[in-house]
Amino acid sequence: MRRGDIQGLRAIAVLAVVLYHAGLRAPGGFTGVDVFFAISGFVITEVLLRQLTRNDSVRLGGFYLRRIKRLLPALATMTVVVAAIGVLATPASALRLSAITALAASLFSANLYLLHVGSGYFDISTSLDPFLHTWTLGVEEQFYVIFPAVLVATWWLARGRLRTSADGARLLAALVFGVVSLLSFLLAVKLSSGPLGGLLPRQKLAFYSSPTRAWEFGLGAVVALLVPWLRRIPAMVATVLGAAGLVAIGAAIWALHGTSHTPGVATLLPVVGTCAVIVCGTAAGRMVPRALAVRPLTWIGDLSYSWYLWHWPLIVYAHALWPAAPHAGAWAAAFSLLPAWLSFRYIENPIRFGVRTAARPVLAVGVACLALSIAATGGLWAAGSALGPLRTVSEWKLAMAKHADTTRGCADAIAYGPGMPGRCEATVAHPRGEIVLIGDSNAGQYTEPVFAAARQAGYDAIVTTAHACPFAYVRLSGSVTTPSADCLRYLDGTLRAVAARRPSLVIVAERTDEYLTNWELGFSPLTGGKPVYDPTAKTEVLGTGLARALERLGATHIPVVLIHPVPALPGPSGDCAVLRILTHGCATRVPRAKVDQMLKPAFELENRAAARAPSIVPVSFVDEICSHSDCRSTRGRMLLYRDFFHLSVGGALTLTPRFRELIEQRAVPRA
Repeated sequence: MRRGDIQGLRAIAVLAVVLYHAGLRAPGGFTGVDVFFAISGFVITEVLLRQLTRNDSVRLGGFYLRRIKRLLPALATMTVVVAAIGVLATPASALRLSAITALAASLFSANLYLLHVGSGYFDISTSLDPFLHTWTLGVEEQFYVIFPAVLVATWWLARGRLRTSADGARLLAALVFGVVSLLSFLLAVKLSSGPLGGLLPRQKLAFYSSPTRAWEFGLGAVVALLVPWLRRIPAMVATVLGAAGLVAIGAAIWALHGTSHTPGVATLLPVVGTCAVIVCGTAAGRMVPRALAVRPLTWIGDLSYSWYLWHWPLIVYAHALWPAAPHAGAWAAAFSLLPAWLSFRYIENPIRFGVRTAARPVLAVGVACLALSIAATGGLWAAGSALGPLRTVSEWKLAMAKHADTTRGCADAIAYGPGMPGRCEATVAHPRGEIVLIGDSNAGQYTEPVFAAARQAGYDAIVTTAHACPFAYVRLSGSVTTPSADCLRYLDGTLRAVAARRPSLVIVAERTDEYLTNWELGFSPLTGGKPVYDPTAKTEVLGTGLARALERLGATHIPVVLIHPVPALPGPSGDCAVLRILTHGCATRVPRAKVDQMLKPAFELENRAAARAPSIVPVSFVDEICSHSDCRSTRGRMLLYRDFFHLSVGGALTLTPRFRELIEQRAVPRA
């Protein structure tokens, strides 16, 4: 039975996700996925319960055949078209990642593959993968594999063994799924902070795994199981529930920040809100269901699956092909409605309603879809291999090489001192002293020139970095790559070791401008308080935390060089589409005045923090990278940038003379 209010909820869910992916300031738009999961739990349970209450059994074969018809044709169509376009439009660094993800998506296991993909600050960003969004299909289909069997087994136990009524069987099933949902929720909360160790960080496991998402489907299922009792709720109470549910969903979309890696407590807002709205429509509530059932919303709700499939690949391609175009992602998201409608009108519905639900025809459709998807992903993989030997691609690959702090294992937030791996040090015969390079990945990008300059000046050099960690006494919230506790442990241990070991010179760098403007990353003081996400508020918190760290450094009276952020240039090399690499189109030019304006808040913050200690000297490399008129991401045929925020190894090495000058001017040789 089709319900207009549920289609309206689907519309809200897909709009939230699309707005978030298009960068249109819906900071919690990712929670639209959680709305989808709760709806799926309710709808699938309703479908199965209709058969159970009628026949005390379910034809699981027919259920899975209908899922094949519903999901595979649209997915295969998107995969084939996106893979074909992606040979030239995919960001080159993500070609093989995209091919494997697409193959896994065709087998409804993209979430399991993405669990094992490196997600470090310098690894290939999964955000460049046009098939990244298919992880949700994996979670959903894995739910469909387990859930019907558990429901049927519970129903059989209640009706066959315990001899209960149908209502009794509903209550027992609701109890079972309630307990399972609670355990799943507790697991999600448990895994939502800190590293797990081994291959799978806790946050990735919580985000991608089916067991930590099961509670979202489970709550929807519990609502479906309790429908006979929910229908007795008075109209006024139902209306209040529905309105409160919409407010909760809206709060999740517009107020949550960067909790995409923590599907736990914060996720209660969209999931419980969705369940409340469904309860309202199930009971006697009218206002909320009528508002959700308006034609524009139900039309988008009907298209929600297709639009969800198509919007993300086109956003990725738009950014890769036209990185400097304003609102490229938003335009691509809007345009994606066209292929979504075409797929819905001419692929999804004709197969869904025109192919008989029998094993032979449906399995034939499924095999054809799978074969087409495998062929398309194989072509994408082959394209990546064929392009590799080309000169332009080889030059690009050279620019994409990881910096030595990463390749040597010195970027894992291990504090400077005795615990560092020996490979993080570059030594010379009869050293005059020791140069230490610390900070986040923007310090790590200087590993090669600092090592080279130190060697030329006769010093040993050590690098140890903590990627995505501000060099400041602050707590991190929201979209956190490295757990806040690890960042603070690195900072505190490093400052203690500097005071004890007394190196000749300390070089510090961090990406202050990105920390201020990243609206998914929040800061709070160590003394406590609510995290802040607004750049103005973050300026105060980060400035205070950085000043405290630099004061501790200054108290050692050891010379310190604080390097300001380099310009961030749109159209970074790592995100460059294959087509642009082949046509030497990855170069980016930004007016110098615009760069100076963008970096000004960060420079001022760092200068204020450094002013408290006379031994600390702030240094900018903007003049070395930019001319008086503009800043370019290339120098001749060399790509200066590895990605949006980081120089390539070659680009960083152009700064070697400047680092040698700083070392010779500032370093204090051993007595």
